[in-house]
Amino acid sequence: MNTNTSSHRDSGRAGSSTRSSSSSSSSHASGSGTHNQPYDEERLELLGEFDTPSPRWSLSRRCLRLPRPKKSTTWLLLIDLTIIGLLVIAFWPLITLLLYNERLFGARLALPVEKTPHREGHYQQHAIPRILHQTSATEQIRDDWVKPQQSCKDAYSDFEYMHWTDALARDLIATEYPWFLDTWDNYPFPIQHADSLRYFVLHRYGGIYLDMDTWCNASIPIHQIEAAGGKDLSVFKSTSPTGVSNDLMITTARHPIFEAVIKRLVFYNKITRPWSSIQPHTAVMMSAGPLFLTLVLKSYLLQLPSLPTPSFQVVNATQLLPYLTDLEGQSWHHGDTQAMMWIGERPWVWYLMGAIGLAVGTYIVNFFLLLVWNLCTKRRTKAQPPSTAQQPSKVDKTN
Repeated sequence: MNTNTSSHRDSGRAGSSTRSSSSSSSSHASGSGTHNQPYDEERLELLGEFDTPSPRWSLSRRCLRLPRPKKSTTWLLLIDLTIIGLLVIAFWPLITLLLYNERLFGARLALPVEKTPHREGHYQQHAIPRILHQTSATEQIRDDWVKPQQSCKDAYSDFEYMHWTDALARDLIATEYPWFLDTWDNYPFPIQHADSLRYFVLHRYGGIYLDMDTWCNASIPIHQIEAAGGKDLSVFKSTSPTGVSNDLMITTARHPIFEAVIKRLVFYNKITRPWSSIQPHTAVMMSAGPLFLTLVLKSYLLQLPSLPTPSFQVVNATQLLPYLTDLEGQSWHHGDTQAMMWIGERPWVWYLMGAIGLAVGTYIVNFFLLLVWNLCTKRRTKAQPPSTAQQPSKVDKTN
C-alpha cells in the first residue's frame, strides 16, 4: 500500500514536471516568436479584440473622406476657371471703372450758384479759346433745336460760334487728320459722326462744346476755370452711374487728353463693329460715345503721377443747372436704349445680370462639354478590342 502511494506521488511529480516544462517551452517559443516579428510602432497587436474599428467609426471615416474627382470633372473645372479668367480680363476696364470712379471722376469743380455777369476785353488772351462748337448733320436743323440753339448763341454772344456739319467735318478730318478718314466714312450710325467730331474740333481749336438739345440759361464762368492755372485745362460733366458725359466739354486747344481720345477712336470702332447691329446702343456708347470717352480718360488719368490735377476737372450736373438745361433730345436712340438707361440708373442690376449670366453661361458650356466628352468616351470604348481576359477559353477537342 505504501509502495502504490509512493509510486502515485512520483508519477504526479513527473506529470507536474512535464506540464511545467511544456508550459515554459511554449512560453519561450512565444517569446522568441515575438522577437522575430517586425516592430509594431502603433501597438496594433496589443489591441486584441479591439483591433477592428467599430462600424460607427468606419461610417464616419467614409463620410469624411472626400470623393476622388473624375477625370471629366477635373477638366471641366479647369475649363470653367479659364473662362472666368478670360471674362475678368475682358471686362477688367469696366471693373476698374467701378473701383476707381470716385477717385477719377469725383466732381470737385465748384461753380458759383448765382450767375455773375463777366465781360472780358476784346483782345484779352485766354487759355481756353472763346469758341462755342455745336454739330448737326446739315445746316438745316430740327425745329425743336432752333430755340435752344439761339439761346446758346445769346448766352455766349461774345464767343465765336462754329456750327459743324458733316460736310465741314469731313473736310477738317481730311485736312488735319487724314488717318481717321476711312473710319469716319465707314461709321454705321450717323450719331458716331457727331460723337467723334466733337473730339476733333476741341482738340484742334479748343473752346466749349454743347449738344444741340441744350438750353443755355447763362454762360459758364470760364474765367474761373482758368484761374486754376496751367497750360492744359479741361472740364467734363459727371454722369450716372459712372464716368463722364460728352454733351458738355470745355478745354484748351491741343490738350493731351483729347489727343489720347482721338487716337483711340479707330481701335474702339474695330472692336464694336462686329456686333453693332445686335446691340446698337452699346456699340455707339463704346465706339465714340460717353462710355468710350470715360474708358479713355480712365486709362489716361491712371498714368498720371498724381491726382487730382488742374488739367482735368469734373463738375456735377447739379452745379450746371443755373447755366444750362439738358432737353435730352435722344435723336439717335434705338429700341434697346430705354432698357439700357433704366439699368444704368440701378447699378445693382449690372451685378445681378453679371452673376446670372455667368452661372447660365457656365452651365451651358459644361453641358455641351460633357456631351462631347461622353460621345468621345463611347467611341473610344467601341474602338478598343475586347481584352484577352474577357475572351472565352477554347476547349481542347482532342481531350
